[in-house]
Amino acid sequence: MKTFTLILGLFASAISQLSAGSYKIEAIAVPHYVVPEVGGLGFTPEGELVVALRRHGILMAQPSEDPTDFPWRAFSTDSLHNPCGIQIISKDEIIVSQMPELTRISDTDGDGIADSYENVADSWGVSGNYHETNALVPDGEGGWYVAVGTASHNGPTFEHTRGTFEPMGRIGRNFSAVPWKGWVVHIDSEGNSTPIAGGFRAPNGIAMDQQGHIFATDNQGDWRGTSPLYHVEKGNFYGHPSSLVWDKEFTASVSVNPLQYYIDDFEQYQEDRTRAVIEFPHGFICNSPSEPHFDTTGGSFGPFAGQAFVGDIAGDRILRCMIEEVDGVLQGAVVKFIDGGIGGGTNRLAFSPDGKSLYVGQTYRGWGNLAEGLKRITFTGEMPFDLQKIALQPDGFRLTFTKQLDQESAGQLANYSAKSYWYKSHHQYGSPQMDDRELPVESVTINGNEAVLVIPGLEPDRIVELNLADTLLAEDGTPIAHGLICYTIRKLKP
Repeated sequence: MKTFTLILGLFASAISQLSAGSYKIEAIAVPHYVVPEVGGLGFTPEGELVVALRRHGILMAQPSEDPTDFPWRAFSTDSLHNPCGIQIISKDEIIVSQMPELTRISDTDGDGIADSYENVADSWGVSGNYHETNALVPDGEGGWYVAVGTASHNGPTFEHTRGTFEPMGRIGRNFSAVPWKGWVVHIDSEGNSTPIAGGFRAPNGIAMDQQGHIFATDNQGDWRGTSPLYHVEKGNFYGHPSSLVWDKEFTASVSVNPLQYYIDDFEQYQEDRTRAVIEFPHGFICNSPSEPHFDTTGGSFGPFAGQAFVGDIAGDRILRCMIEEVDGVLQGAVVKFIDGGIGGGTNRLAFSPDGKSLYVGQTYRGWGNLAEGLKRITFTGEMPFDLQKIALQPDGFRLTFTKQLDQESAGQLANYSAKSYWYKSHHQYGSPQMDDRELPVESVTINGNEAVLVIPGLEPDRIVELNLADTLLAEDGTPIAHGLICYTIRKLKP
């Protein structure tokens, strides 16, 4: 078998290592002539890392211990049209969601180079606007869910579009001028498409957890007070009205543009839209969330199995999401996992086959500071001291930590504070924190690695911000790694 191997003049960047005990961060060198704007990331069954790039096709490499010495090869050098999602079937077959279509890219003659590009589905339109991205997740039955983004007022549409051009859909800051922008679309194994849920703005990531729930992030902006993580269910509306121009049942029932219908006071239509599982407070928690990626390593990556990691395109951080079901509704909390040392632009995540490393694909795309390339975060085996999970109680929260708590410091009420607030959804860009209220922490009960906080006055449809002081210690004297926790309450605990 002929193998096409790239002879590297390796990217001469310094290796950034952050050995903060539990996790080590390394920068991975890429070929010097490649702009490392990562749109898709994953592994073949044989363990090769697969990287879909915005301007340079698809690269593969078997990871080496030395991050400067990956043996890169080109699977495809054909530039793709803004790839934003990837499914690796084998070393010879890859599914990619490009801006205009879902594409099957294959090596049919076994020489290691793609030679077949098959259009699997293209049910959504193309206006030519730069902002119309598409992320994907397999449905587990041979099909896919694709999260289709809206267009931005910062860029034009083409004179000739693919798909019906709807002038009413061209109105607004983020708009849906061609079919199914702002929707999650299901594509079956035969390529047949069905729009299942609308109301999205810029869903830069979609994922499935181990229970089969579908989740998508979205980005703060118009009709988005702050960035959310949504549980995607068929028939639901997720709050951005532009997509409703393609909902014929809705347009038949109202006589005005969907934006105009909701523009006066969107809050009075709370029952019309599905609330977020988790809201990411803008600025200090997250500015631009990318795809959620669930930890399926069974503990190989540390004590956070089953939880979702989320990158920030416009922030030097990676988040960790803890989700629970309360009264039939999914909701939960976000805490920082990496806070500094990773760089901005975190767009895509993938666990190594052994589960010990999380690979990070970064891209810039004009948001935030320049940040492109590949990173690797490896669990060293040293247990961090952090919040492991959180559970809402009828009168507060149960916090479970990764280590046994120091009884003296953990029992001091001064080490805990709380407040609550909410974000307004309206046509303006973003929202300040609304109705900010201090909440009393009346008592704390410590039992091993658990702390039960009694906090009266909890209400639904608010974010509770818990702050744990850095004087909160583990039994071995380690201070808490990340003491800022934001829990989104949709339902109170019965």
